[in-house]
Amino acid sequence: MAVVGAGAIGLVLAARLARSGRDVCVHTRDANAAADIERDGIQIEEPETGARWTARVRAIAGAPSGGDAPIFVCVRVPDTAAVARALAPDAFVVNVQNGIEGDACFAACGLRVAGAVIRQGCTRVAPNHARAMLPGRIAIGAHAGCAGADLAPIAETLGDAGYEVAVSPDIAADRWLKLCINLMSTPNALVRPDEHATRSFTEAKAQLLEEARDVLHGAGIEARSCDPRDRTLDAEIAAQRAALAQGTAARRMPIYNSLWQALRRGAPIESDLFHRRIIDLGTQHCVATPANRRALAILERTLDRGLGPESCGAAEFFGGA
Repeated sequence: MAVVGAGAIGLVLAARLARSGRDVCVHTRDANAAADIERDGIQIEEPETGARWTARVRAIAGAPSGGDAPIFVCVRVPDTAAVARALAPDAFVVNVQNGIEGDACFAACGLRVAGAVIRQGCTRVAPNHARAMLPGRIAIGAHAGCAGADLAPIAETLGDAGYEVAVSPDIAADRWLKLCINLMSTPNALVRPDEHATRSFTEAKAQLLEEARDVLHGAGIEARSCDPRDRTLDAEIAAQRAALAQGTAARRMPIYNSLWQALRRGAPIESDLFHRRIIDLGTQHCVATPANRRALAILERTLDRGLGPESCGAAEFFGGA
């Protein structure tokens, strides 16, 4: 069983699959990372319980050669096309990605595709070491060349690996909801931690979500989860506005989102694409998007100046009195 990508999600997924008894090979671009993973295994920390464990897997630098087993792809959105072109034409891809276009990108290369949307906080600590929140939820859904019957063994495999799994009748709707939630990654990663418990911080995130909700409504796009354990957009907006009173506005665990990690390592990002997607749709459907434009401008400034995570004030993101 192959896992493509050795970021936080890829490491945790590969380790969980291996611990459930699967023979797993991790495919990465970095030969040094592959060597570390092959030699020492994948080390996982679970901060909520204090558990630490290691999973033994194989690892190579390069793409899988093909076969009948599903290939779990866990790469950033900008890397999608290159990975799709590198896979064998008979590959069966389970696309565990953020963003909207990835499933179609793999399908355009003639691959059989199932979409997967994961909800789990993970942080890569080292090339073969990650922290993860429990338990992690995954929605899977059919895409090009993938029948409903193909999903059952994938769901069973992921369930055996410890994930809460739901089969979605419309994986695109799950992807749109995740994209909206990911808009909050920008202030979460860039705002200094001592300002997370402020009204400017929580209100800025609520504004990003409200704007996305209104844009998608104007575009006739559904953003919802097939799993009732995930909040709706309206419920998430309310949760952000209630976070100060409930004491949940500030981070309590040493788990950092993918943007935070990319900025710390100087790696490519994908969060800018999510803001641009909402801004572009807003322009097409005459819905104003000042919150997303502000967040994108701050993110671009951070990149241009070579600043790292936690380098901004909350008030920079907040529009309003």
